Amino acid sequence: MFVKHVRTLALTAMLTLVALQSVGAQEFKTGEFYAGPRIWIGNLNGAVAVGGQIERGFTKPGDVGSGVISGGLGIDWYSWSYDYPFGGGWSYTVVPVQVFSNYHFAIPKYPKYDPYLGLALVYQRVTASWDGPGAWLYSASGSTTDFAGQGGLRYFISDKFAVQGQVGFGYGTLGLGVTWKF
Repeated sequence: MFVKHVRTLALTAMLTLVALQSVGAQEFKTGEFYAGPRIWIGNLNGAVAVGGQIERGFTKPGDVGSGVISGGLGIDWYSWSYDYPFGGGWSYTVVPVQVFSNYHFAIPKYPKYDPYLGLALVYQRVTASWDGPGAWLYSASGSTTDFAGQGGLRYFISDKFAVQGQVGFGYGTLGLGVTWKF
C-alpha cells in the first residue's frame, strides 16, 4: 500500500513540474466554489457509489506554477450484498469521506479543460450485517483512514457548468459527475 502511495505522489510531482512550464488563463478560478453530484463505478464487487463533492481554489495562477491549488470535501455511499443458496446473506455498506487538495493545470489554448491531480485523506466507515438465521448475532462495523491519489478532468460547457471524470486511487475507480460554479 505504501509503495502505491509513493508512486502516486511521484507521478503528481512530475506532472506538476511539467505544468509549471506553461502560463495562461483557465476556467477553474481562485475563490470560487465548485460543487456537484457524482457516481463511482468499479468499486468492490461491482457496487456503484453515489455522492458529491465541493471544492474551492485557494492560490492564484502564478503563485505556484501556472495552475491553482484547491481544497475540498467529498462524501460517497455504496452498498452490496451476497445471498447464499441455503438462505440468508451478508450486506455491506461503505461511506468514504475525503478531504482533498488538487493542483489544477492551466492549458492556455484550451481554457474549458480543467485537468487536475491531487491527494486525499480518506476516512471510511464500513458496516456488515447478516440477514438470515441468527441475524441478531451477526453484524460488524469498523473504520479506516488512509491516503489516496486522484486525477481528473472537467470540461466547462458554460462558465457555471461542467462535466467531470475522475480516477481515484484508494477509494474509487472511475467517478463521473457534473459541477456547478457558485
